Amino acid sequence: MPGVSGEAALTVASLSKTFPGQRALIDVDLEVRRGEIHALIGQNGSGKSTVVKIIAGYHRPDDGARATIAGTPLELGSTSAAVAAGIRIVHQDLGLIETLSVADNFRLNRPLPALRPLRRRDERAAARDALRVLGYDVDPTAIIADLSESERTAVAVARALDAEDRGGEPFPLLILDEATAALPGPEVDRLFSALRRVVADGTAILFISHHLDEVLQLADRVTVLRDGRRITTREVAGLTHEALAELMLGRQLFAEAPAHTRHVDAASDHTPVLSARRIAGRELAPLDLDVAAGEVVGVAGLTGSGRDELAGLLSGRLDRSGDVYVDGRIVASGDPRVAIGVGLCCVPADRANDALMLLATMRENLTLADLAPFWARGRLSTRAERGDTSVWVERLDIRPPTPEAIIGELSGGNQQKTVLARWLRVSPRVLVLDEPTQGVDVGSKADIHRLVDEAAGRGAATVVCSSDSAELERLCSEVIVLQRGRVLARLTGDDINEERIEEIQLLPLSDVVDAGAPTS
Repeated sequence: MPGVSGEAALTVASLSKTFPGQRALIDVDLEVRRGEIHALIGQNGSGKSTVVKIIAGYHRPDDGARATIAGTPLELGSTSAAVAAGIRIVHQDLGLIETLSVADNFRLNRPLPALRPLRRRDERAAARDALRVLGYDVDPTAIIADLSESERTAVAVARALDAEDRGGEPFPLLILDEATAALPGPEVDRLFSALRRVVADGTAILFISHHLDEVLQLADRVTVLRDGRRITTREVAGLTHEALAELMLGRQLFAEAPAHTRHVDAASDHTPVLSARRIAGRELAPLDLDVAAGEVVGVAGLTGSGRDELAGLLSGRLDRSGDVYVDGRIVASGDPRVAIGVGLCCVPADRANDALMLLATMRENLTLADLAPFWARGRLSTRAERGDTSVWVERLDIRPPTPEAIIGELSGGNQQKTVLARWLRVSPRVLVLDEPTQGVDVGSKADIHRLVDEAAGRGAATVVCSSDSAELERLCSEVIVLQRGRVLARLTGDDINEERIEEIQLLPLSDVVDAGAPTS
């Protein structure tokens, strides 16, 4: 029976989990119905990821927890039981091998055939058909790295739901754990159409997202967690963004004015701190950029527009052509140490691979950029490090507030706050932020935005590369919109609004006559 029904696909009762020194979950109940999209939301550290990891079998719950899948008891804390029960999960990193083709990534999800050769033609056809069911026409021979973010996510979803041994029966439960975090707004709508096709066949979806607008657009019901407890489960119809935020936070979220509507001192010095001259990369065509002290310049664009490589080009992480200057001093290509030496600090989008030592402590990660204040008589004072770290932990509300916590065990949002604190404590001349609030809850997002404001107020020249158009509207006094590597528009004043930014991203270059500045 397609569509939402009263039949439960997943039930969880009395779910608790205790880690050393921390009660992560306390008697959480959850029901996801067949054919339903059920959102699970909460701040970073609220327990969402722990719920998912227990259902998936990665963690064992405390005694007393019970669960069923399609009416059959489910052994919690067992990966083999979860897989056998038909639970499939797509995580934020998607789990795809980017150097392999679409069909090859599907093959990794299937058992090797016994006593017969692989039939490549059949495999390509099966992958193409699985994607067409979701509404995507993707070449199965295409390399994953060459696909758009929406297409990659669709491949991950189609692969998760691909099975040769279910006889056409739908999987009972698909969990999407921040799988839309990296998607630009226009690409989200396409994926949502695919997800509605999935639930129409009877599969239930447990949807975890920090984007409350996505929850309101997609979900049928929502369960809210706060500090490890279930606060409520509600029908989404009739709820608002503000109401969801208040349920998550336990308080109202203060709305701040966009940067371009605030008072700007006309007498301030607009001499550029950061200057880029004809910088270019694999996707980005030659671009000029100037950012003065205290300015926040945003960069928008769909995946592949050049937006997603600009931060790496500016910071020296990626090789480039063209020149970058900070206070007139050149920043060499391909050497982040030079950039840091002249005061250009970057928070990359891929914090796990490009910013963090996952097995080290929060203290070690946070203080890494400048250890000089902690050296005394030839020894590093970890006590002094802990003291400084505690100040930033309190200021950014990092949870748990434990400097010696292993950074890889923290939620994504608290990892992101740690990386941001690392650079804010050294008072950078230039701050380059690539997807600064990706995978961050609404409360942490507001905290990070205020920290960006404060850094700009202290004179940092700031560049924000983001797929979140509302974030650019909130933070920036100028927004550059890229498409296919070229500047499509330079927006200022009232032109900086979410709808305008997303509208321009979808226009062909020839259709933009004057959106604030000529194309480069």
